[in-house]
Amino acid sequence: MPIRSPSWLTALLLASATAAFADTVVPPPAWPVVKDSPATLAADPVRPLLMGALRVSLDGSTLADTRKAIGAGVAQRQGKGTDALDWLCYTLADATPMQRVWLTSSELSRGRIDAVIAADLPAGAAASPQCPDLPPKFKPVRFDDGLWLGNPSPELRKSLGIPAKTGPHFSSLFQGQTGNLQMVSSTVIEFKGSRAVSLYVAHSTQN
Repeated sequence: MPIRSPSWLTALLLASATAAFADTVVPPPAWPVVKDSPATLAADPVRPLLMGALRVSLDGSTLADTRKAIGAGVAQRQGKGTDALDWLCYTLADATPMQRVWLTSSELSRGRIDAVIAADLPAGAAASPQCPDLPPKFKPVRFDDGLWLGNPSPELRKSLGIPAKTGPHFSSLFQGQTGNLQMVSSTVIEFKGSRAVSLYVAHSTQN
């Protein structure tokens, strides 16, 4: 059964799937269309993103403050109104293979980072003015539980509910309540063999 993305992801999906972009824009890739139902989790799996010693909390840290802390990056935007998406893009040029990470904010999040997308890059890719190499002091990049591109450890696979053998995609969904707010966390991992080649992680709270 096809996954229905949480409504707060609509702006992200629509904006990143738009075909016509200016040459200078480096948009985040669209979230994959996953045919199987997501694994339903009892606890929120999303952890802060660590960029060196910088701690980026989804639905807490803002794009503006993160860019200021890093001292590099270009604020970019695609779409209008509720379909608008803002993001920062960085290249990890010293990774093997080279990697790219997008920190995104949908219109509903009002500048707060509500999703992180990371992907391996093909051979020959390079950093660009709109997606510069991340300064060394902000590496390595990984989530607080160790999730990142590459081969997840057996312990991490178990904690995230990833089966020992999985298809090209693994997805999970958590929905909870914090006070009067609804919390939604979604994760999609794209695999090639045992290697995670792209990550899509989102977390948001809504009325």
